Amino acid sequence: MAQPTPYAPTSNFAEDERSNAGGRSTVRTDRVDAEFEAIETTTSEILTNLAIIQRDDGKLADGLVEYYNLSAAARAALQATKWTSRGLWATATAYVVNDMVDVNGSAYICAIAHTSGVFAADYAAGKWQIFVTANSAGGQAFTPTATIVATNTQAAIEEVDTKLRAASLPVLSALYGGI
Repeated sequence: MAQPTPYAPTSNFAEDERSNAGGRSTVRTDRVDAEFEAIETTTSEILTNLAIIQRDDGKLADGLVEYYNLSAAARAALQATKWTSRGLWATATAYVVNDMVDVNGSAYICAIAHTSGVFAADYAAGKWQIFVTANSAGGQAFTPTATIVATNTQAAIEEVDTKLRAASLPVLSALYGGI
């Protein structure tokens, strides 16, 4: 949707009242209605656009800010930041700001230098910031059906693929005289 139509009053009701003739009001209700319709249009368009950019909790909508939206200073700061890969997160390890660790397939960046304790507690205390979430098909839970026994998405995909290949071989063999 385009940006909302700016509201610009088209009638001056005070002037209409001042210029009345014979003690009668000269305010034209058709103009009042037109003003309210213009206000309604603008307000509705503002609400529609706001819903595009803002979540219900008042924060910016997810995925809204792209790298090119950032100021030159913010892009320079990101480019200057060097993360140090530390591999798998470990207890009783000294971490410094910008250390990157792997926890169950997700990448986290150290925000506060510390010696690690329990990851969940360290994360809740703001010592780590999520960088990349594990979102591979293999990591996603899957509820088995009567014909699929896999319990994660990747395994389910592979199982369906295997079953489709097995089912299609006799048909292909009949069509093409053996494969």
